[in-house]
Amino acid sequence: MAIDMTGQRLSRRRFLVASAAAASLGLLEACSSPAAPAQTPAATKAAVSATAPAAQAPASSTTAAPAATVVAGEPKRGGTFTIGFTANLADFNPVQTAIATYYIMRPMFSTLIRQDYQLMAYPELAEKWDISADGKTVTLKLREGVKYHSGREFTSADVKFSWEYASTEPSTTQIALFKQVKAVETPEKYVAVMKLDDLNTGILDLLDTLYMLDKETFPASKANTAIGTGPFKLDKYVPNDRFEAVAFKDYWDKGKPYVDRYVGRTIPDVGSLSINLESGAIDAMQGVGATDIVRLRGTGKFGVFDGAPGVAFYAVSLNCKTPPFDNKKVRQAIAWSIDRARFCRANLAGLSQPTTLIWSPASWAYFQDLEGKLGYDLSKAAALLKEAGFEKGFDTEIVTSAKTNQGYFDLANVLQGDLAKLNIKAKIIDLDTAGWRDTFVNKREYAIGMYSYGRANRDPGTVLTAAKGFTNDKEGGLARFESPQWDSLRKDFNSTLDRQKRIPIARQIQEFALDGSWNLTVAPTVNAAVYANYVKGYSTDLDNSPLAGYVWLDR
Repeated sequence: MAIDMTGQRLSRRRFLVASAAAASLGLLEACSSPAAPAQTPAATKAAVSATAPAAQAPASSTTAAPAATVVAGEPKRGGTFTIGFTANLADFNPVQTAIATYYIMRPMFSTLIRQDYQLMAYPELAEKWDISADGKTVTLKLREGVKYHSGREFTSADVKFSWEYASTEPSTTQIALFKQVKAVETPEKYVAVMKLDDLNTGILDLLDTLYMLDKETFPASKANTAIGTGPFKLDKYVPNDRFEAVAFKDYWDKGKPYVDRYVGRTIPDVGSLSINLESGAIDAMQGVGATDIVRLRGTGKFGVFDGAPGVAFYAVSLNCKTPPFDNKKVRQAIAWSIDRARFCRANLAGLSQPTTLIWSPASWAYFQDLEGKLGYDLSKAAALLKEAGFEKGFDTEIVTSAKTNQGYFDLANVLQGDLAKLNIKAKIIDLDTAGWRDTFVNKREYAIGMYSYGRANRDPGTVLTAAKGFTNDKEGGLARFESPQWDSLRKDFNSTLDRQKRIPIARQIQEFALDGSWNLTVAPTVNAAVYANYVKGYSTDLDNSPLAGYVWLDR
């Protein structure tokens, strides 16, 4: 017995009740939806996660996800779209979400579903999906005839392989989220079944971020090639310089991509990045400096796409296994030593506002009254250091990477200057992208680290399992923080769909994080892309990976 959801939008609780009533694993029929953006076929909305004002149901559909922007007119075909960015692309591993990797994630790979900015879910490689009444079984009906760039057909075996790799590879960014699934079964060629021990509120986010890898070539190929099911197929890769991809003729979303070639160029210097755009050497750029965004927006010669709202936050990570940061009072002192307002004003051109909280004001898990629990107060920081026995200060190091994100380096300089006023001599270690990832992310051999955490614009529980700033030491957490109470709060928060029960837990989580001060939120990142006026249809997914398949050139 299938559930007829045509024309309905159901809350997750109603969805689970309906699923129980159906008493079967029959897949849910599509919900009807408003018209999709002009450059896509009419699409049908399927779900909204619990972060939205009214939580919606994970149902199903048979059409591709729409782009995030509406562009009038018939897209023109052909040409080369070139995007520039500052970070260096170290490899082609889409489950390691380094900044440069975002430029190949959606262009070269696909996930099972995709959520838009309103957290409505659309089918990608899963045409339909069903979540059991207890939330512990997710049945996925896969799209048939999907080809990898190698020519091999995508099947349920690839779903199983992709999950196995993502949930066991230690360097996986979201390993704690993927570990929520305990097994993937493959009863049929085009049916995959995920098994969980408990209901998890971030299941749609998991389906939206688990990229489908080719079980026959990955991970052996990840260092020098990308074999995915995305709209572009890798043609050429020059380390530290560029990648070039061509339109994949067997792409499952027929009619896309619109351009013939997609090129990504690494341009480490932010100033040079802008010069390349203004000279016409590149068509678009992401990771651009805030002052350049303001300047170029004012010329009228370029378009600006502001990026996914609330997706990521600049943060300072303190390694709890490196003395003296194993002392909570020392960590709290550092928390009071960050001049967040000056960083936003001087380095982000006022495009971002300071915050100390995990979630943005757009989230129901944001508590405005808690903003004042931390701030910038060097006298308070000095008092905490005295209580901890470090009145005379100490020597330490700040690991950062300007080539990965200029904001990381700028933030390190702001913090270094204020720490000096507390007799803390902090040496800045500025690494290239590969060195920063190896030292800070993989080995976690640092004292103070500059970075940004993402997934903050999804279900509020997802960031607690998908961002390494909030996971524990055994899960690969950057700060190597450990606390049974913290783990219990995270588990309780993600084990119910009842928002009224989740709200007080969210507040406890936020208060606990402020007190523990191992991950210090500073401000939302500036995620804007700037592009020439002839570039049409530019948009990104929830993680700011360009939806290059929708881009076309009006020239």
